[in-house]
Amino acid sequence: MRYALITDDRVEKLYGQAFCTHLSSLDLDVQLFSFPAGELSKTRGTKEKLEDALLSENFSRDSTIIALGGGVVTDLAGFLASTFCRGVELILIPTTLMGMVDAAIGGKNGVNTEHGKNMIGSLYASQKLLICPEFLKTLPESEWFNGGVEMLKAGLVADAEFFHEFSSIPIPEAIDRAIEIKRRIIARDPHDKGLRRVLNLGHTIGHALETLSDYQISHGQAVAAGIVLEAQMSYEMGILKKEALDQIKQRFPPVTLSFDFKSIFDVIRRDKKGEDGCPRFVLLQDIGVPLFAEGAYCTEVPYEVLQKVLNDAALCSS
Repeated sequence: MRYALITDDRVEKLYGQAFCTHLSSLDLDVQLFSFPAGELSKTRGTKEKLEDALLSENFSRDSTIIALGGGVVTDLAGFLASTFCRGVELILIPTTLMGMVDAAIGGKNGVNTEHGKNMIGSLYASQKLLICPEFLKTLPESEWFNGGVEMLKAGLVADAEFFHEFSSIPIPEAIDRAIEIKRRIIARDPHDKGLRRVLNLGHTIGHALETLSDYQISHGQAVAAGIVLEAQMSYEMGILKKEALDQIKQRFPPVTLSFDFKSIFDVIRRDKKGEDGCPRFVLLQDIGVPLFAEGAYCTEVPYEVLQKVLNDAALCSS
């Protein structure tokens, strides 16, 4: 058995070399491969370079991919593992809060294209997942925010108590509860045909903002804005009460859009949940209660409502 340790150049300096040395000391045949850190590296081109590097080093069907890093690393390495030699064993070791509570849970992998985020990928679960909160000691403040957004999202779609009490829950317990929420949802819909879509709350708009900004807006910032705007749509459609909307807004930074409606609409209409070029959104009936929408858990928002919500947010930021 050979092991390919895949990471980015930032994590490589912090943990990669030491981790590789440790595995080698256990008489494991391990080789490290890295790529430039950041969303701009999450592409088909980077995947191809890694595949060629593995093949040139004679890695084959009996290899194991170890992904050590944040969401970009686990998404990219997971996609690679699902296709390399038609599928090899995968071990995920997330090093960021968002990776621990979201990206590494559930088997969704993928890469970005100029047409949108995660537009090409696979569903391929890891054989092993190792969660080690010690990695969080070197986490920058921005990454704490990114992970916190995904944890609050889990409460919004499935656990109102967790959402309301989030700020008072110790981090190790909050991580466990966020993971449990996501796993509970995925267990009921492993192939993303209905209920699992609630985990995309805020992501339809969030992914569009990331794409339009060329990933200068972080995932957490973009999804936080998306959650607020999609909650606003729920309110405008008479689905969500004002009190609940206000509670959601209190948890996230004010939305400041720097893109016009047409630019955003052109991206969100290509979202994977859309049908016939019409974007669909996860809407909320209440905190912890997503809109059932005949079992699809995402629904088309009237064009006028979508335009009003996005235009109002753009006006507020000008």
